[in-house]
Amino acid sequence: MSTDRERSQGRVHAALEGFARALVAHPKLVIGWWLLVVALSTPLALQASSVLSTQGSSKVVPGSESAAVAADIDRDFPAHSEGETLVVLDHFDERSARMRQLLAALDGAIGRLEAQGTVIGSVSAYTLRRDAVLDVVDRTLAAAAPSLADVGPTERRVRLTGIVRRSGLAPRLQELVLTADAAPATARATLAGDVVTSTDWTRFPVPVVTRDVVSPDGRTALVVVSFRPGTGDPDIVGLRAMTSRVVASLGLEDTVAVHVTGEIPLLQDTYRRAEADNARMEQVAYVVIAIVLLLFFRAVLPALITVATIGLASNVSQAWLTLIGRHVHLTQFTTTIMTFVILGAGIDYSMLLSSRYRQERLTGASVEEAVVRATVRAGESVLLAGTAVVLSFGATLVSPIDWIPPLGYGGLVGIPIILAAALTITPCLLILLGDRFFLLGLRPLSDLETSSALARALRSLVTATRACPLAVVAAFVAVTVPFAVVVAGHGLSADPLALSPTTDAKAGAQVVAHQWGQGTLFPTVVTGRLPASLVRSGTLTTEGRARLATVGAALAAQPGVARVATTTSPFGTDLPSPRTGEQPAALTRDFLAPDGTTRIAVTLRGDPFSIEARETVDRIGGVLDTHGLATLRVGGATRVDAQYNEALHTSFLRMIGLVASGVFVLLLFALRSVLIPVRLILTILMSNLWAVGVTVLVFQTWLGQPVIDDLPVFLVILMMGLGMDYEIFLITRVRDLVRHGHDDADATSIAVVDTGRVITAAGLVMAGSLGTMALSSTLMLREYGVGLGTAVLLDATLVRMLFVPASLMLLQRYNWWVPRLGRRTAAQS
Repeated sequence: MSTDRERSQGRVHAALEGFARALVAHPKLVIGWWLLVVALSTPLALQASSVLSTQGSSKVVPGSESAAVAADIDRDFPAHSEGETLVVLDHFDERSARMRQLLAALDGAIGRLEAQGTVIGSVSAYTLRRDAVLDVVDRTLAAAAPSLADVGPTERRVRLTGIVRRSGLAPRLQELVLTADAAPATARATLAGDVVTSTDWTRFPVPVVTRDVVSPDGRTALVVVSFRPGTGDPDIVGLRAMTSRVVASLGLEDTVAVHVTGEIPLLQDTYRRAEADNARMEQVAYVVIAIVLLLFFRAVLPALITVATIGLASNVSQAWLTLIGRHVHLTQFTTTIMTFVILGAGIDYSMLLSSRYRQERLTGASVEEAVVRATVRAGESVLLAGTAVVLSFGATLVSPIDWIPPLGYGGLVGIPIILAAALTITPCLLILLGDRFFLLGLRPLSDLETSSALARALRSLVTATRACPLAVVAAFVAVTVPFAVVVAGHGLSADPLALSPTTDAKAGAQVVAHQWGQGTLFPTVVTGRLPASLVRSGTLTTEGRARLATVGAALAAQPGVARVATTTSPFGTDLPSPRTGEQPAALTRDFLAPDGTTRIAVTLRGDPFSIEARETVDRIGGVLDTHGLATLRVGGATRVDAQYNEALHTSFLRMIGLVASGVFVLLLFALRSVLIPVRLILTILMSNLWAVGVTVLVFQTWLGQPVIDDLPVFLVILMMGLGMDYEIFLITRVRDLVRHGHDDADATSIAVVDTGRVITAAGLVMAGSLGTMALSSTLMLREYGVGLGTAVLLDATLVRMLFVPASLMLLQRYNWWVPRLGRRTAAQS
C-alpha cells in the first residue's frame, strides 16, 4: 500500500526525472546558456571588490545604549566618531625644531584633506599651541577694541602698542598681536603657526596642556586625525602615504618611526592582510582539492571538469554579489566565505552525481539512462543538502550583529548557483562525454565504492559498531563532556589589539598602549542632553559647572578609572569656574554642543575588554544616576563589547532555533522522520563543541593566544548548513535501502560503505578548503581554519562513520517514526 511519504517522494523523483530527461535531450543548449551567462556576468564579477567594505562591520548593536551614544557623537561631536585615527610619531623630541616643523607640515597636509571634505580636522601638540596663541591674540584684540574705536590707523597702532606692552604678554606674543591686527583675519592662523614653529616649546609663553598628544617622557607624539562620518571608508592608505611623504621631505624617515592606528586602521589592516592571504590560501586549497579529486575519480579529466564548473559558478556568484552589494553592506570576508563554501559544496554535489553515474553504468545502464538515474537519485540528496545550507545562511539575515549578515549573503548567493551548476553542467557533460568523462584515469569505472581498501575498512568498522551500538553512542557522549568543560572554562576574547595580525596599525597601537594605556585607544564615552537648569544657550550655568565638576570628580574616583575629561576639566584637571568660560571656544565645543548635549570622555585603566572594565562601566552608570544625570548614556568600547556579546549570544540562540526549526521541518517532510532531523542537529552541535574545544586547546592552552569570541557563531553558521550534507547523503541512502526491504541494521551497514567514499572525499575537500584559513597570518582566520577544519573532519569521519550508524542501529524502527503515519513508514510498499 502506498504511503504519503512514498507519494511525496514519487512526485519529487518524477520532477527530477523530467528535469534530467530535458537535460539529456538538450545538453549543448544548456552548456551554451551557461557560457552566455558567464560571459554576461564577467564584467560585473570584476567589479565585486568595489562594493566590499574595507572598514569592516561595526560591533555597535542597533537600538542599544551604545548605538544612541554613537549617534550623539556622529551628530554633535563628529571629530570623535569611529573615524578618529591616530598618527603615532615614535622617537619624537619636542625640543627639536625639526620636530616642530614636522608637526606643522603634517597639519598643513591634513588641512588639504580637510579642504577635500573627507577630514574634519586634526589635533596635535602643534595645533593645541597654535589655537592657544590664537585665543590670546583674539582676547587681547577684543579687550582693546573699545579703546581703538573711531581712530585712524596711526593712532590705532600707537594705542594698541601701549595696551599690548601693559598686558604682560611675552615679547613674541606682543609682536604677534600687533601683526595680526594689521593682517587679514584669515592670515592669523598662519601667523600663529609661525610663532609656534619658531618658539622653544619647553619655554612656551602660553600654558598649554599637551599630555593627551605627547607622552610623559616626551618621546612619542600623536596627531589625531578625524575623518568625517558618512563619507565611506576612511582612506587610511592615503593618510599613511601622505604622512610618509611629509616625513621624507624633512629628511626624518630614519629618525622618527611613524604609524597610523586606531579602531578603523586595525580593522582595515586586518582585512587587507586577510585579502593578501586569500590568494595563497586558495592556491593551497586547489592543490588539496586536486589531490583528493584525483584519488576519488582516479582520472584527470573529471577533476579538471569539476574545478572548471566551480570556477564558472564562482564567476556568476561574484556578479550577483556586485548587484547585491549596491544595496546591502558586504565585507571582504563575504567573498572569502563564498569562495570556500562554493569550493566545498560544489565538489560535494559534483562528486555525488558522478559517483552515482558510475554506479549506474556498472549495473549495465546506458549512458543516457545512467545520467537520468544519477540525477534523480543523487539529485534529491543534493537538493535537500543545498536547501539546508540556504536555510542556515538565511537565518543569519535576522541577526543585529553587523558582520553576520554579510557572511550570510555569501552563502545565499553562492549555494543556489553552485547547486544549479552541479545539477545541470555535470549531467550535460556526462551526456556529451559519456565514459570519456573519466578519461586519463586508472580503471575509473571499476566499483570503487564497494571494492576499495576504504570500503573494506568501513565494512569492518560498521560490523564492529553493529555489535555494540550503545557503547559507541555512550563513548561519544563521554568524550563530549570534557570538551564542554574546556569550552566553558576558557574565556573568549574580543580585544581587537590582541586579535590583530602584526601590521602597522598594531605596532602603533602597542606604542600608544605602552605610553598612555590601552584605555586611550578604546575609551568609554558618556553623552546625552543635560537638564535645562544646567545649560542655557549652549553655555553651562553656574549650577551646570558645579554639577559637571562634581560628577567628573566622582567618576575619576571610581576604581578602574584613569582619567575623566569634561567641559569643566577638558584635560582631566578641573578648571576654576572663571577659567571655564575663558577657555577656547573650540575646546568648549569639543565637550558641549549648542543644543545642550554633553560629552564626557572616560579613560579606563588596564584592559578595556576585561570583566573588571565592564564592572567599572556599570559603576559609571550608577554615578550618573546618583548625581541626577540619568538622561546621560554610557557608550564606548567596553560598553559596546558587553552589549555586542549579549546580542551575539541572542543571535547564536536565535539562529540555532531558526535553522533547527527549518531543517527539522524540511527533513520531516522529506524523510518522514522525527528523530533523524533532531539527531542531525544535535550531532552538528556536538561537532562544533569539539571543534571549539580543540581550537581553545591549541591556541589558548598551547600557544597562549586569545580565541576570538565570534568563533562559535561562525562555526554554527557554516556547519549548520554544510555539515548536513554528509548525513543527508547517508540517510537518504539508508532510507532507500529500507524502502526496498532491508532492515535498519543491514541498510545502515550497506549505506555506510556505499556513501563512505563520497563522504570521506567530500569531507577532505571541505576540510582542506576551509582549513587553509589556518595558513593565514591573521589570528582570527587561523582560528576559523582550525575550528572549521576540525569540525568538518569530525563530521565526515567519526560522526558519520561511527556515531550516526550506531544511533541508527540503536533506534531501529523508531528512526522512521512520525506521529501521524505510525512507527515505520519507510519500509512500507
